[in-house]
Amino acid sequence: LLNALSIGSHLILPRDRNASSIATLIEKHKINILPTSPTFLNMMLMENVADKFNLSSLKLITYGTEQMQKSLLIRLKKVFPKTRLLQTFGTSETGIAQTESLSSDSLKIRIKDPNQKLKIVNGELWLKSKTQILGYLNADMDNFTQDGWFKTGDIVEKSKDGYISIVGRKKEIINVGGEKVYPTEVESLVLEIPEIKDCIAYPVKNIITGQSVGIKVVLKKNLDVSSVKTIVRNYCKNKIQNYKIPTKIEVVGEIKFTERFKKNRKTNANFKI
Repeated sequence: LLNALSIGSHLILPRDRNASSIATLIEKHKINILPTSPTFLNMMLMENVADKFNLSSLKLITYGTEQMQKSLLIRLKKVFPKTRLLQTFGTSETGIAQTESLSSDSLKIRIKDPNQKLKIVNGELWLKSKTQILGYLNADMDNFTQDGWFKTGDIVEKSKDGYISIVGRKKEIINVGGEKVYPTEVESLVLEIPEIKDCIAYPVKNIITGQSVGIKVVLKKNLDVSSVKTIVRNYCKNKIQNYKIPTKIEVVGEIKFTERFKKNRKTNANFKI
């Protein structure tokens, strides 16, 4: 908001935050930039808004607040071939960082912000910002180090070219008998299945391995549950390790998300995470 006001941009504030309403505003006001989340972008695909509205004015779509699935990003690029897709990154504690995506169809990003430093400790991204908060009031300060680093909780991988890829959230890892499973890896694969338009992976209690992978799916057309289970498991077979293949598959009408259009794994899980 402050950035837009400082450069004299025209802001459009929607009354209704559903895919069709947003698409209507983009068409009406010829909006150039759409800041949103992967969950909302998938909702736009689910409602086929690109076929119903003229969205050609969009020059840039920025996405953040949650991890983007690779398969979803590829579908978005096909629907918006002339629109630049940029992954943003930031935390409430350190502020929004200036980022650069390797390309519109890549999940690799580079944090290029003179006000922020980063380092990777045991796979976790740590940040230090000139504008970060002093700490939490009456709450645990374990996420802050004594020398001022903030532990983001994001597990990342760094490539030789200096770009980083977010693998998942530390607290969302599904532990299957000591093996780590990142929910978005499973979700990205399941979203490739033609019959499925949305999904969310979560941990399920397992008396042998402690946890196993569960997944809730939203279908594009009506199918019986047994067929869905067969389709999902057959598709995942030989594409990911066996322990990552969902042991529990549920068909739901919709995936629950927060007011910021971020998938809520705690709400969707069958037990407390």
